[in-house]
Amino acid sequence: MPRSERTSGRANSRRCHYTSRVNDLIRSNMDSIIELCRQHRVQRLFLIGSAIGEDFDASRSDVDFLVEFEPHPRRGFDDVYFLLKEDLERLLGRPVDLIERHCVRNPVVRSSMERTKVPLYAAA
Repeated sequence: MPRSERTSGRANSRRCHYTSRVNDLIRSNMDSIIELCRQHRVQRLFLIGSAIGEDFDASRSDVDFLVEFEPHPRRGFDDVYFLLKEDLERLLGRPVDLIERHCVRNPVVRSSMERTKVPLYAAA
């Protein structure tokens, strides 16, 4: 099957320019993370939390992501949210906190996330 069909016609999606603030675990898995984003209808994916800075402990830290999905009907536990979370945890070998951007209502928390997030993926 051609790549464009496998990715729902989103062959033009792109890896975002990320900085040295991204830890080795994420950097070494970027190609797989991008493929998961394509498979699970991700519009944009950001790295947030301790995985950005020097607080990340490779032996025990979880990884926090902020995500925006393409518009789609919600289906319950087989929804793209849960499937992406499972796949990221399997890929990274650790717990993942996956936060949908539109769900963050607290203005202080939202401001902090917006200020510190590192873009990893954006669909074209």
